[in-house]
Amino acid sequence: VDLKFCLQWHANEFIEDGKLIRDISKFGDPTFTNDQNSLAALVHFMLLENLELIADDGGMTVLGNVLKDSPRQLQEPCLVALEMMKFGVLNGEPFDAASSERPFPEEVRYPRQPVNAWTKSLLLLSRVTSLVPMRLKNEMWNADVNFDLAAFHSLVRTLKRALRHLTEASLTSVLLRDLSRARLLPTGFMCASPLRDDPTQTAALFPSFMLPRACMGIVCQFFLQYNGDPAVFRREISNRFPCCVQPVEDLRLAFLFWEDLRRCVDAIAEPLEATDLAKDMEVASALLVQQQQRLNMLEVRQPAPMPPVPGRGGRGYHDRHERRDRQDRHDRRGFGRR
Repeated sequence: VDLKFCLQWHANEFIEDGKLIRDISKFGDPTFTNDQNSLAALVHFMLLENLELIADDGGMTVLGNVLKDSPRQLQEPCLVALEMMKFGVLNGEPFDAASSERPFPEEVRYPRQPVNAWTKSLLLLSRVTSLVPMRLKNEMWNADVNFDLAAFHSLVRTLKRALRHLTEASLTSVLLRDLSRARLLPTGFMCASPLRDDPTQTAALFPSFMLPRACMGIVCQFFLQYNGDPAVFRREISNRFPCCVQPVEDLRLAFLFWEDLRRCVDAIAEPLEATDLAKDMEVASALLVQQQQRLNMLEVRQPAPMPPVPGRGGRGYHDRHERRDRQDRHDRRGFGRR
C-alpha cells in the first residue's frame, strides 16, 4: 500500500462509480478492517484528501490525476514538487536576499536578476533533480557545496517536515478512536532511513518524507557544465564525487524524474495556469537533451500509451465530471502564487 496504489484505486473507483466512491456520501467516521494494510490505506487516503489530491467529495483533482501515473519510486519526490509549485517556489529564478542591507556575499558569485535562459535552466534543473536522493558511501560529503541548493533545500526541509506532521496527525486521529489498533503498527512504521539497494524507498508503512540532501542537484550541475572529453566523463564524475556509489546511474534516475515532472506540468499547465513553468521546463529540457547527446547519455523512450477514455453515459458520468470541473476551479485558485 503506497501513494500510487491509493491514487490508482481511487481513480478506478471514481471512473467506475465503485463502492469506495459511493460510501463517501455515508455519514460517520471512516471504518476499516482490523489489518495493517487497511490502516495504511486509510491514512494514505486521509493524507491525499488533506493535500487536495483527492477532492473532499471524493472526486478526482487535476494534481491527483497526474500524480497517479508517476513511477512508484518517484511518487514522493513528485508529490513534493507539486506541493512546492502550489507555493510558487519551484522555478529557475535566483533567490532574493532577506534584506537589502545584508546582500549575499560576493564570494559565492550568486546570480542576480535578470538572468539569461541558460542560468535559469541550470537553476531549475538542479533544484528539481535535487529532490531525488543519491546512493552515497558511508562517509562525509567531500565535494562541492552549492549556495543556491542549500537555500532551496531549506524550503524543502520545511515542507517535508510539514508533510510528515500531516501524516502523523492523520494516523493519530485514527488511533484515538480505538487505541487497540496501535497493535497493528510494525516496528519502524515511520522509519525515514532509505533502503540500501534503493535510496528512493524506505521500509516505512506510511509516507515518511525523508529529508534528502542536495547531492543530486550538485552532480546534475557538474553534468550540465561539463565541457571536457565525453570519453572520460564517467571517470571525471567519479573522481569529482568519490562519495557517490554510482553517480551516472543515479543521474539517469534524476533525468527520468525530470521527464515525469515535465509530463505532470504539461498536463496541468492549462487548467491550473502554470504555462510559465511549462515554458521554462521546455527550454531547460532542450538544454538537458543537448548535453545528454554530447555525453552519450540520452535514452530513447517509447511514448507512453494514452489512458483509456471512460465511456460516456455510464452511471454517474455527468455527476462525476461536474464534480471534477468544480474541483479543477478549486485547484486553480492560488496555484503557483508566491
